[in-house]
Amino acid sequence: MNDRPRSTVVGRFSAAPVLLLTAWSLVGCYTYVPVAPLPLRDVSGAVRLFLTPAGSEALRQSLGANVRQVEGTVARSSADSLVLAVQRTITNANEGFASTGDTVAVPRRFIESVAVQQYSRKRSVGLAVAIVSFVLIALTGIVAGTSGTSGTGQPGPSQP
Repeated sequence: MNDRPRSTVVGRFSAAPVLLLTAWSLVGCYTYVPVAPLPLRDVSGAVRLFLTPAGSEALRQSLGANVRQVEGTVARSSADSLVLAVQRTITNANEGFASTGDTVAVPRRFIESVAVQQYSRKRSVGLAVAIVSFVLIALTGIVAGTSGTSGTGQPGPSQP
């Protein structure tokens, strides 16, 4: 039973386009794409470094024990090392730990491979479709729930 005037219910849906635009602007999936061996001085932006076992051991003091991957933003790069503002570390057991943004220099000999963060159109479109579908299903449920007839809720006489 809904005692509100219909204009109030319809007024609620005027915010739907704003909500959809907001949801769309928040959509943005990123993925790490391995890069072919290239000079470290050409690497920039957000990266994930895969460390060698020797690198994991050598950087134990600065990164922590058993760190296999380091994610961060390249602060400086040269031919023989990368200096990263570390955002996250991942151990051999695949446990991730957030970092306070400490800066660490990683020599080339300790880097097994490098992956660069890139925008993934495919993942972003998939997420956007899921969000829009969810919103449309929710709106359909709200409309169906508010379009019922008003009555006493008492059952009528039963038919033979």
